[in-house]
Amino acid sequence: MKIINRNNFISIVCVSFTLIVCGKLLFEKATGFTDIYYTENIFMCLGISVLATAILALHYYLQHLPFVPVVIGQYLLLLAVIFGGIWTLGHFTENAPSAYRDMFISVSIPYVIGAIVYYASFFMQIKKANEVFMNLDQNE
Repeated sequence: MKIINRNNFISIVCVSFTLIVCGKLLFEKATGFTDIYYTENIFMCLGISVLATAILALHYYLQHLPFVPVVIGQYLLLLAVIFGGIWTLGHFTENAPSAYRDMFISVSIPYVIGAIVYYASFFMQIKKANEVFMNLDQNE
């Protein structure tokens, strides 16, 4: 069952991006933090939203594999791409000493929440489909 497809990919990215940016802004307002790299970080949030949504969409093609390794593999793929990006950018700009830790936290929390929502909706769709099939069997 395909939950993320080419018809709703952009809208899912936009919703997740909006929620992440609103969370970021609320957190910064609550802590009194002023982000001097505001524009760069907003575009980074957009890129990570696109990447995380694309990685979650891969689940459709990996359904024949065991569930837990797929979920863990998707998460590790996201972290590998993010850390690879930090490492690459570190060759062109100066990274903060805590760049890897900060990105790990900044990416992990929204991704885990998004993955929980995605997989919960996936299993609810499966449950509905099973109920429909059970009703068809009972009607025959």
